[in-house]
Amino acid sequence: MTPYFLYARKSTDVEDKQVRSIEDQLAVLRDLAKREGLSIAREFVEKQSAKKPDRPIFAEMMRRIEQGEAQGVLCWKLDRLARNPIDGGQISWFLQRGTIQHIQTHDRSYYPSDNVLTIAVEFGMANQYILDLSANTKRGLLEKAKRGEYPCCAPIGYLNDIRIKRVAVERRKAKIVNAAFELYAEGNSRLEDIALFLFEHGISTRPTKRWQNGGGKALKRDQVSDILSNSFYIGLFRYSGEMYQGKHEPIISKKLFDRVQAVLKDRGRPHKKPKNEPQPLCGLFRCGECGASITAENRTKKQKNGNEHHYVYYRCTKKIRPCSQAHIRDGELEAQLSATLKEYALPSAWAAEFTRMADKDEKEATNASESATKAMQGELEAIDAKLHRVTTAYLDQDIEQEIYRREKAELLSRKKTLQEKIVNLERGAIAWLEPLRKWIKDSQNAGETAVSPDLFAKKSSALKLSGSNPYLQNKKIVFVPIPPSNALRASRVKNRENAHVYSPAGQNAPRDDHASLSASRAVRHEHNVSQIASCCYLVPMERLELSRE
Repeated sequence: MTPYFLYARKSTDVEDKQVRSIEDQLAVLRDLAKREGLSIAREFVEKQSAKKPDRPIFAEMMRRIEQGEAQGVLCWKLDRLARNPIDGGQISWFLQRGTIQHIQTHDRSYYPSDNVLTIAVEFGMANQYILDLSANTKRGLLEKAKRGEYPCCAPIGYLNDIRIKRVAVERRKAKIVNAAFELYAEGNSRLEDIALFLFEHGISTRPTKRWQNGGGKALKRDQVSDILSNSFYIGLFRYSGEMYQGKHEPIISKKLFDRVQAVLKDRGRPHKKPKNEPQPLCGLFRCGECGASITAENRTKKQKNGNEHHYVYYRCTKKIRPCSQAHIRDGELEAQLSATLKEYALPSAWAAEFTRMADKDEKEATNASESATKAMQGELEAIDAKLHRVTTAYLDQDIEQEIYRREKAELLSRKKTLQEKIVNLERGAIAWLEPLRKWIKDSQNAGETAVSPDLFAKKSSALKLSGSNPYLQNKKIVFVPIPPSNALRASRVKNRENAHVYSPAGQNAPRDDHASLSASRAVRHEHNVSQIASCCYLVPMERLELSRE
C-alpha cells in the first residue's frame, strides 16, 4: 500500500485566528483517507503563511518524500501546499518525475500523467491570490493614511482603540512620554537616562512571538531615539516614505519636539558634571584674567595645641593658561555676592507698579494679536492651496514622486508651526509677559536672598540676573547683569533717596511710600515694560511691536 503524508496548514500562529482551520482539515482528511483506504504514514501540521518559501515543516516533508518515505500527499487544497512559485514548482517537478505518485485533496486527485497546465494554473491562482491580497491591503492602508488614520500599531503613549477603530491617547503613558521629551530637551540626559526614566515609570520592552517570556526590560538606545524622533507625537506621521497629517490628538508641542530634535542632532551626550564640587559657589564664577572656572579648595590648619581650623578658598583652576590671580576666602566672597545682589534687587513698590503696567499691556496685546492671527490664518489657507496644487501636479504626473514627498513634508511642517503660533497668539500677551513677570519676581526676591544664609539660593539668583557667569578678578566680583537688571540698577542709583531694598524685621523701612511710588514711575518713564521685556531676550520683537500698536 502506498504510504501518504498528511499536510495541514493555516496562515497564522495566533491562536484566536483561524481557530478551527487545522482541526477541520485534519478531520476531513482523516475521514477521506479512511473512505479511500489510504495509509497515512505521518501527519505534518504547520502554522505559517505560504507566500514565501523556506517553511521548515514543509521542507522536512519534501525531504522525506524525496528519500522515499511516502509517495502520496493528502491536503485540503493545493494552496495549502504552496502559494509561491518556488514551492509550487518543486511539487510540480516531484509529480512529473514520479517522486510523488498521487496528491489527494478533498475534492479531486492529481497524478503524474495529468496535464501539467492543470496544476500549473491552480498554483498560479494561489500565487495570484497572495499578490492581489497584498496589493489590496497596501492600497487600503494607504487610503487610511490619506484620511489621517494611522494604519500601524500605535506608539507608546497611544493605543489602538478597537471600539472606535482609531488611535487614542493612553493618558497615563502619554504624561510619561511628555515628561521624557521635557527631560531630554534640557540637554543633560543621555538616551540611556531616558530609557531608565521610562523604565522607572512602567514603560519597558514587550514580549515577542519568539520570546514570549521576554520583555519587561529597559528600552534600548535606538528604541528611545525612535520615540524622541517620532513625529506622531505632534500630530504628523510618516507612512510609506510620505508625511501625513494625522487625526489623532498630539501629546507633544511642535516647539518641544523641535528642541528635542536639535539636541538629538547636536549632541546626544550630557554635559559632564564635575566630579568634585565641594562648595555651593563652584560653577558660578570665572576668572577675570584667563577666563577659566573658579574652583574651591578645603584647607585644614593644625595648631601646636592640637586645634584644627578648616578654611575654604576659591581660586582659578588655571587650566587655560598660567594665571596670576590670588585665592579668596569663602566668607569674603559671600559678603561681596550679597552686596551685589542688593544692588540689583527690585523694591516692592516698584514691583507693584511694574505688575500693574504688565497687566495693562496684556490687555492691549490681546486685542492687537487678533490681526496677526488673521494674517497667519491666511497663510494657512495658502499652504492648504499649495498642498492641493502639489497633490494635483503629482497625480497628473507633472512632478516626480521624490519632489512631491519633499514639498508635502515641508508644507505640513510649516503648517504645524503656524498652527502652534496661532495657538500662542490666541493666548494674548501671556506668552511674552511670563518672562517679564519672572524677572520681576526674581529681582524682587534678590533682596531677600541677599540677606539669607542659603548660598545655593544666592548662586541661583546671581545666575538669573546675570547675562553670563560673573567674573572674579583681583579678589573682586565683576557682575555682568542682563539689560533689564542693569537698567534697574541705573534707575535705583538715580533715585536712591526714594528706593527701598528688602531688609529683615522691617529695618530700613521707607519713610514715605509715596516717594517710592514716584521713583517707580520715574523708572517707567525711562524704561517702559516693552523695553524691559525685550531686554530679557525671551520675547520676539515682532510680538512687542504688536503690543505697542
